[in-house]
Amino acid sequence: MRTPRRRTASEQVSAALLDAAETVLDRDGAAAVTVRAVAREAGVAPMGVYNRFSNKDGLLAALALRAFDDLAAAIDVGPDGGPVDRLRRACRGYRRFALSHPARYTLIFAAGSPAADPASPVTVRGREVFAVLVALVGALTLRRGLDPVDAAQAMWNGQHGAVTLELAGVLQTPDAAASFEHTIDALIRGLQAVRP
Repeated sequence: MRTPRRRTASEQVSAALLDAAETVLDRDGAAAVTVRAVAREAGVAPMGVYNRFSNKDGLLAALALRAFDDLAAAIDVGPDGGPVDRLRRACRGYRRFALSHPARYTLIFAAGSPAADPASPVTVRGREVFAVLVALVGALTLRRGLDPVDAAQAMWNGQHGAVTLELAGVLQTPDAAASFEHTIDALIRGLQAVRP
């Protein structure tokens, strides 16, 4: 039996600094994530943060990568169930992640996100997470001529819009969870081939 790989001291320090940065992000929002604030939260000198992440942008990029990893875990539904059931469960996982971690969700999807830079590793990770949705949507019996990537983008547009409105508190219906389910059902119906 293989023994689990141990983290090096350097990896542990980087993880501890990211934990501190996540605490600041969750508590105070992305604007509050500064090298000094993270150093204070972690109980280290600011140079320790600079040595690992270069600057605030590097810190935010590392946080965004971690947030995408968490989102990927939230939408990972495994192989059990039919295509529609799996897609619905993944969408529910997406909503749970957003509602449980609104600052992390905003970091990766709001204007100015590290994911907006096409050359960023954050963007690459975001595309990998999107590929999970493409695979889930592609497993449906799609309407003729509907590309799975276009279908996944439409699905994401709908669920992201629903979650963003819920986070902003501007829904026009009293039950956000029920409204989300109706949105997902309508999107799935719109993507699937009509049965004769």
